[in-house]
Amino acid sequence: MRQTCALVLSSLLLAPAVMADAESHRAAAERFLKLANAEGMTAPVYHQTEQVLAARFAQMGGSMQYESILREYRERAKVMLDEQLSWRAMRDEMIELYLPVFSEQEFEELAVFYQSPAGSKLMKHLPELTRASMGIARQRVEQVIAPQLEQLVADMAAEVEARQTGGAAGRE
Repeated sequence: MRQTCALVLSSLLLAPAVMADAESHRAAAERFLKLANAEGMTAPVYHQTEQVLAARFAQMGGSMQYESILREYRERAKVMLDEQLSWRAMRDEMIELYLPVFSEQEFEELAVFYQSPAGSKLMKHLPELTRASMGIARQRVEQVIAPQLEQLVADMAAEVEARQTGGAAGRE
């Protein structure tokens, strides 16, 4: 009984420290995400949505005299996107995504890096570097890998056919 009481008391005394540690870890994660411009990561979706609406408006024969309709629907789309994609809407989920990956100390180290000139430069150029990297990969897939895969499939089909016809001839 005495051990149980001691265990309960120590748990009660440690709980605030654990909660404070979790809160500071969470705060460090949020600070890092803000420095990493997580708030702006959905900006391309907003831009693409505006382009799609403008293109569809033009396809419908929308003219300048009806531009107020386009503006109204752009605003409605923005409100819809804000409800789901704004930092306020996604903040907690984003923090929960990063919390198990990095310790509080690692978030602090990342924050120092992102505040450095090199980290700031990386954040400035990361979207274009990511796009260009994906473009290089896509180009290689289209120009090199896809034709090679097509050839592999053709070779495999030929080998299967040869074995099937060879096997059938051997049974006759």
